[in-house]
Amino acid sequence: MEMTLLIKLLPIVFRAINVAPQIQEAMRIGTPIVKAVEENAGDLLPLLKEIGKQKFPEIDEKFAPAAAASTMFDPIRIKWLQTALNVLGATPPLDVDGEYGPMTKDSVLQFQKAHELVADGWAGDTTHAALQLALSKRSTASA
Repeated sequence: MEMTLLIKLLPIVFRAINVAPQIQEAMRIGTPIVKAVEENAGDLLPLLKEIGKQKFPEIDEKFAPAAAASTMFDPIRIKWLQTALNVLGATPPLDVDGEYGPMTKDSVLQFQKAHELVADGWAGDTTHAALQLALSKRSTASA
């Protein structure tokens, strides 16, 4: 039974692996995450939506595929996120490992609540912009 399920999932896993570089490149050049995923994941959108909803139950459904893809395929963005949260005083400090684990999610939630953002635990484009602003204000205040 388990082997049968694995065999059924293999094409999906390989397809996800194949689209990851395109999604990463689109985000690297500044394409909003949601658009990058929609343009590159196509037939994987329903699966990514399910994964996003499981990982971030409070997320708006339209952002769920992007949340799943960005947390699965972009460790560099996650490392930036973890570093930014640490600079801003994440408690406890996060390991900068590129894994969007429970501690990263909790720190994102704390930041979102403190900055009156939608508190869903996913650091999408809006949360990233708020982090950049908070970092900018911090560096200006210490200069």
